[in-house]
Amino acid sequence: MRIEIAPPRCTAEPEVEIAAIDRRIAWVLSHPGTSAWLRTALQAALAEEPVAVVNDVEMLRHLLLPRGTAHAVLAASAQNGRERP
Repeated sequence: MRIEIAPPRCTAEPEVEIAAIDRRIAWVLSHPGTSAWLRTALQAALAEEPVAVVNDVEMLRHLLLPRGTAHAVLAASAQNGRERP
């Protein structure tokens, strides 16, 4: 499955934008608080073709955000002593 997304608007030259993003990625990879899952995902993504990664990230967003939200609602309901919806 392939998801088409609109290209982002770069505020600077693409090479400058890429360099800035790569510095942020390097910071996240070196940060001790970064989860193993995120570190592994970033390292794997850097080895892949960027447009394919964007498509995969969009798929993850469609799958994992609703799942995480549902788990958060469930946890909040349990914490408040209410029955599951």
